[in-house]
Amino acid sequence: MKLTTNELEVINRYLNDKPVLRAYVFGSYARDEADSKSDLDLLVELDYSRPVGLEFVGMKLDLEEQLNKSVDLVSVSGLSPRIRPFIDQDKKLIYERAIRR
Repeated sequence: MKLTTNELEVINRYLNDKPVLRAYVFGSYARDEADSKSDLDLLVELDYSRPVGLEFVGMKLDLEEQLNKSVDLVSVSGLSPRIRPFIDQDKKLIYERAIRR
């Protein structure tokens, strides 16, 4: 199972106003092994030029509500060096913030 076009649009629309530079899907959705019980694993590069704080927790909850599925939201800066190679192996870019001038 892959993310639907609608789910990708929801994610992109939502992240557009958040302190996120890039977002990647990884895990079962990236490998096309997800089923109806799978959670959605998202890796995000945060924009620390603005305060993030508790907004990160809120992003997870908002995405779960909007997508109607469990979301595991992980920041690049919070990744363990032991886990990073496994995530890097199958991550797929699904969002990149447009440059604002």
